[in-house]
Amino acid sequence: MSTKVWFITGCSSGFGKCIAEAALRRGDVVIATARQVAALADLGREGALTYQLDVTWPDEKLNAVVSDALAKTGRIDVLVNNAGYILTGGIEEVSAQEVSHQYETNVIGQLNVARAILPHMRQARAGVICNLASIGSWRGVAGAGIYCSSKAACSINSEALRGEVAHLGIEVVAVEPGYFRTNFLTDSNRKRAQRRIEDIAGPVEDAVSALDAKNCKQPGNPVLGAQLLVEALTKTGRCEGRSLPARLALGNDAVHFIPSIMDGIRKDIEEWKELTGSTDFE
Repeated sequence: MSTKVWFITGCSSGFGKCIAEAALRRGDVVIATARQVAALADLGREGALTYQLDVTWPDEKLNAVVSDALAKTGRIDVLVNNAGYILTGGIEEVSAQEVSHQYETNVIGQLNVARAILPHMRQARAGVICNLASIGSWRGVAGAGIYCSSKAACSINSEALRGEVAHLGIEVVAVEPGYFRTNFLTDSNRKRAQRRIEDIAGPVEDAVSALDAKNCKQPGNPVLGAQLLVEALTKTGRCEGRSLPARLALGNDAVHFIPSIMDGIRKDIEEWKELTGSTDFE
C-alpha cells in the first residue's frame, strides 16, 4: 500500500479532523490546516504537519504555505477542500457583505486552495482533489438558500475542473454529504443573517428550527464517513477497483434524498416539455 500525502483544510473539527485522523491511521502523511493553528494540537500530537491557513487569504500567502509543506513532504497526492460554514436567513434578509463572506469561504476558498496546489499536481501528472459540497447542493432550502447555492457552486466547479484536468491524470470529485453528527450546525459553524423580515419569518424560522432540531442528532457517523472517504480517495479497501464519480453522495439520507430531487425535476420537465420543447427554429 503506497503512502499518500494529504493536504486538508478546515481540520480544527468535524469532517476535516476526522478525515485527517483516518488518513493518519492509514499511515499517510497529513498536512492539516485551520484558521487557528492551536486548534490543530491534537492532530499535531498524532503526527500531522500543522499550518495556519485561511482559505480566503490572498494567493501569495496560500502559495507560501503550500511551498513550505512541499519542501517537507515533496509532493501532495490528495487535496481535501473541507473548510466552510452555513449562513441562514432569507434571501432578502442576507446582506451583500454576508453573502460575499459565505461565497468567499465556501466557494472561492476552494478555488484559491486548488489554484495553489494544481501546478504541483499538473507537474506530477497525478493527484486527487476532493471538494466538500453538500446534500444542499440539490435544493434551495428556504432560510438557507445562500448556503445551498454556495454548495451547488462547489459541485459545478468540481465538475468543470474534472473535465479540464482528467487528461493530466488528476481526478476531481465533489462529495455531497447528508447530515453527519459533527459540530457543523453549532454556533461556531452556523451564522444567522442580522436582518429580520416579519413577512417571511414563518418559512425562514421553520428552516432554522429544523436545523436546531437536527443539531447533535444527525444520523451520519463522521468517523465512518471519513474512513470511507479515505478509502474512496485512495481507491483502497472497500473502494479498490472503483472509479471516482463526479459527485459522491455520502450518507444514507443523501443517497435517498438526491434521487428524489432528480425524480421531481424529471417530472417537471415531462409536464412542460411539449411547450418548452417547441421553441426551436423550424
